[in-house]
Amino acid sequence: MNTIGIDHNLDHARIRKLLTIGLFASVLTGIGDFLLGYAESTAGSSFAASVMAGAPNLSDRQMIVGGLLGFFGIFLEGLSCFAVYRLMADAAPKYAHLYRAGIFGYIWLAPVGCHLNVGILNLAYKYLLRADEALAAKAADLLFYGFSQPIYLLLVIFWLPMMIIQFKAFAKGLTPYPKKAKWFCVPIGAVPALVVAVILGPNTALGAGIGTMFLSFGNAFMFGGLLATMPSAEQFTTFESSLRQSSEG
Repeated sequence: MNTIGIDHNLDHARIRKLLTIGLFASVLTGIGDFLLGYAESTAGSSFAASVMAGAPNLSDRQMIVGGLLGFFGIFLEGLSCFAVYRLMADAAPKYAHLYRAGIFGYIWLAPVGCHLNVGILNLAYKYLLRADEALAAKAADLLFYGFSQPIYLLLVIFWLPMMIIQFKAFAKGLTPYPKKAKWFCVPIGAVPALVVAVILGPNTALGAGIGTMFLSFGNAFMFGGLLATMPSAEQFTTFESSLRQSSEG
């Protein structure tokens, strides 16, 4: 298996460092998400316009700072996912190959195509709306369906298999973690944020801000949970020894 320069897939200290960076990156991205979402909104004339309906109430600084924070944060999140890759690489190389492909897709698409562009599109929509409402609505449709939607769909094709593979690798005991660590995954961590956003009201500033952060909540739950329950270095060594014995047997 091509380990792309990783000599020790189960290096305890490196994995802990990556999980720590991932948790920090999730918080960074969450702040960026909140800034991009924290504004009251009303339904637009189309679905695309409704997606950007909060733009008129967002300050220019919110959109720029929020976009850039998420851009850097999501890139770091993607790199930090190599911690999970390392955890499964020795015991499940086929899973690890697929997971790694998902990481590359995530790094390629998510920072710019699925986060920074939200700030850019909202900024453009805000100023077009001031000039001509019909023109702004048409531009929103073209920008959303022409650029954003294809990128979102492509990202899901990379990201969803990652989540499935991660869940299965932990559930089957293919990492040094106990099998219950399978629950430390992004989708489960994201659900509470969506529930809170619905309760607060998705059209309110706070509800929209928290709703926009739902994936950041999920990532923070995953990285934080894996970091908090990380087995000791001795348990890592024991796991590696059991793998060697299985291969020799």
